[in-house]
Amino acid sequence: MNSIKRSLLLVALSLLLAACGGNKRETLQDRLQAGKLAPLEIYQEGIRLMAERKYQDARQWFRVIETHAPNSPFFADAKLRIADTYFFDQMATYIEASVEYRSFLTHFPNHRMADYATYQYAMCFFTEIERADRDQTSTLTAYTEFENLIDKFPLSPYVPKAKEKIDLCLLRLADHEFAVGYYYYRRGKGFEQSAELRLKRVINNYEGQYNELKTSFYLAETLWRRKKYKEAKYYYDDINRRFPDSDYQPFVVDKLARYARIEQDGRDPGELGDEVEADPLTDQ
Repeated sequence: MNSIKRSLLLVALSLLLAACGGNKRETLQDRLQAGKLAPLEIYQEGIRLMAERKYQDARQWFRVIETHAPNSPFFADAKLRIADTYFFDQMATYIEASVEYRSFLTHFPNHRMADYATYQYAMCFFTEIERADRDQTSTLTAYTEFENLIDKFPLSPYVPKAKEKIDLCLLRLADHEFAVGYYYYRRGKGFEQSAELRLKRVINNYEGQYNELKTSFYLAETLWRRKKYKEAKYYYDDINRRFPDSDYQPFVVDKLARYARIEQDGRDPGELGDEVEADPLTDQ
């Protein structure tokens, strides 16, 4: 009797499993391959979901085209929108978006939306820019990619935006160079050459993108420490002429007076031997 019950139970279980298998949920891929959905319909549904900011759901629809309809006329557009779903989704990362934009540009460099994809690719790095005292790899990459957009697509409507972002990148790069130079300046003895190199790099490479007064002053101070008096005087004279009312003026006047004594006596009357003068404006 027990064996009969067990047999009946196994039969019932088999029927139940068969019934569950028969009710298997039809996937988007199944519907596409069965001809129940056209690539256009899938693409439009993805666009609708994006408009509702349902980026993960939209990505699933676009992925169907990317994976199962590579010959569709919507294949390229679906790949681009996949990148967009990562870029605008706060739950995703800009790294994920950058990978997808790069993939699109690799496959479709001449697509009608290639300028947009290039701009968005640059924006993936622009949004990751660190403050001036941190590593500026993202800033430099963003700058390079915005320049790339301008070179490849000079008539693109995204060029004005790219130029604005380039200016901001240069400002941050200049601030970074100054921050490093000022750090070496503050370190004092043994770091003067590094400070000079960095501060001169700001002046030579970032015209119009840096604080001219502050950079010129600390470069002059660094040169003075290195006993490059004549070169330092050039910057002190420039500050004296262009910024006569600045907070640095008392120190500039002092150095110019000391330079006159150097010309007359052959030595700096305010020289401190092996000591290094402190930063005259520590709050600047």
